[in-house]
Amino acid sequence: MEAVKKITHDQIFKELESVLQFSLLKKSPILVKFLKYIVTETINEKQNTIKEYTIAVNVLNRSTDFNSHDDSVVRIHAGRLRRFLEKYYTSEGAHNSLQIIIPKGCYIPEFIYKDFTLPNLSQDKSMPVIAIFPFKSLNQKKNLDIYSLVLTEELSAELSRFQEIAVIGNFNAKIISKINDNKLEAARLIGADFIITGSFSNNDEKLQIRINLINTLTGENIMTKLFEHNVVENIDKIQNEIVQNIVSILGGYYGFIFKEIIKTFPERISSKLSTWKGIYNYYRYQRSYSLENYKAAFNALSDAVKLHPDHAVTWAMMGEFYLDGIALGIDNNEDTIAQAYACLMRSVKIDPDCQHAWHTLTWANLFRRNPEACLACAEKCISINPYSSGMVSGVGCLLIFAGYFEKGFVIMDKAIQTNPHYPWWINIGYCYYYMAKEDYRNAFLWAEKMDSEETFWDPLLKSVSLSFLNEDTEAKKYLAKLIEIEPETPVKIKAMLSSYVLTEDLTMRIIGSLERLGLEIQN
Repeated sequence: MEAVKKITHDQIFKELESVLQFSLLKKSPILVKFLKYIVTETINEKQNTIKEYTIAVNVLNRSTDFNSHDDSVVRIHAGRLRRFLEKYYTSEGAHNSLQIIIPKGCYIPEFIYKDFTLPNLSQDKSMPVIAIFPFKSLNQKKNLDIYSLVLTEELSAELSRFQEIAVIGNFNAKIISKINDNKLEAARLIGADFIITGSFSNNDEKLQIRINLINTLTGENIMTKLFEHNVVENIDKIQNEIVQNIVSILGGYYGFIFKEIIKTFPERISSKLSTWKGIYNYYRYQRSYSLENYKAAFNALSDAVKLHPDHAVTWAMMGEFYLDGIALGIDNNEDTIAQAYACLMRSVKIDPDCQHAWHTLTWANLFRRNPEACLACAEKCISINPYSSGMVSGVGCLLIFAGYFEKGFVIMDKAIQTNPHYPWWINIGYCYYYMAKEDYRNAFLWAEKMDSEETFWDPLLKSVSLSFLNEDTEAKKYLAKLIEIEPETPVKIKAMLSSYVLTEDLTMRIIGSLERLGLEIQN
């Protein structure tokens, strides 16, 4: 509340009234009520009561049994409100001396003078900016314009769940006019890196929806998807299918947007003052494991958390890398799990809804051999953004390690079906699942997909799968590679497996398969 004490209540109320007259905001009574509530509570020194639950009940008229784990409506509306405020202060309110902002990760507003630096989407290049332009109706059929509006709003809301991208989905009349005249110029005017746009058309039998993703730097159409449905089908079902499909393949570190921005905006990656250098190295490591990539990513993330100590995602990635060091046999320091956990707690403190943090907390609790906590963290991770296929497939894999074989497999496999690009270690989850089912042929097929020969997991799982299949000649070749990578395998193997697999029976079967090949396990 320090900022409030320097500014009078009358000044804040005057600014609030000014914001509430914003033409775009006036069209949304819910967001008007939302903003009034959080500003009034803060002025009345009740900011400690501004929680997701109280907003849901007092603003959005949810029942008293509201559960934020199951319903993300508050986060969605908060994201929309932030975008409206950003748009207001870059248009009608650009010359206001006082500004109201809602920092990411909380719902308590801040009141600052113009002299302070206010983040806005046209200047903040720490994350890619996506503009969702209105879809065109190619023929004058009833309700097509309404369907188009609803679809763009849903795409905006769901893409806003991704913490690594910024989304603009509402525009003033000037920008709308520019969009109709020249989409690329309109996008550059508002600082967007990518445009999502498309068209609706229908005849008497078919509804066609085309969605395009355009890179504003090159003008290239980098993705197009066509959806066809029978006109008589449920429009809500059609919309949900389209949103899930598009959001799953665009967002996250394995989506089109992240891969494209690395290719066409290299200056962001090279900047030492950007979190992008850390994030890019993280992405490269996940896509192609090597000890060199691991060290580069670890060092870049270490720099990023020093330069940007309030960036929740980089703290979560840092925590993940500490755990990676253990899992890959790079770091065997007893304090490493505690260091990882401290990073993750720092991330969650900055942003309680940092999905990457909850993803990695699932893993941290696996190392702590706490399957119940694994499950709780995994469910929280999924609830934050069920369309983030990389995060969701990851926690599904970790649940398999924790012994929730069927639940984990369903979560993991469904996520992979929506986006076939995923971290290399997801293959370990499939391999373990099929080993647990004693389907060793499929276990070996997934072990072959791993393609991470620098890790001990690659030859280990190939050797074990082939041993179970009684293909001992090939199995022993992979066992020899395992010993070459990790000479202390006879001493460490039980501890290495136990840190990942909480099912004792499966661990002992794996140990037995290696002993059958001649590995002399030392206790």
